[in-house]
Amino acid sequence: MDMLGSGFQKLESALIAREKVQGVLASNIANADTPNFHADKRSFSDFLSELQTGKSIGAATTTNPMHISDTNEPGLSGSILGQQPSASMDGNNVDMQQQMASMSENQLMYELTMRLIKGDLSSLANTIKEGSR
Repeated sequence: MDMLGSGFQKLESALIAREKVQGVLASNIANADTPNFHADKRSFSDFLSELQTGKSIGAATTTNPMHISDTNEPGLSGSILGQQPSASMDGNNVDMQQQMASMSENQLMYELTMRLIKGDLSSLANTIKEGSR
């Protein structure tokens, strides 16, 4: 019997997806001055559906055993989704204000998800304490 239920597993997946989004946003911000860099536009829903279905979004597939396989390394995996035309002269399309706003929003949602998980664990701990009386 699963004491935490499927809701806890969904919260766990949401937390992992939020972490991945934060990594994408941090990478975009770090490369804001890199010529010809195109911002990675993968979103929370992309990562969440990837976790729930088990299918990697934009994952590379090999057609020959000699090819390099897809890894979880940020610089080597997946494709850049939703590319927009570059907005600057150097070919870089990272909008720092938009990336920073997205990062702040994602951080708030991460903290909310963490509070929900803590609440579930606290409820379970209280149940265990009351059951032992």
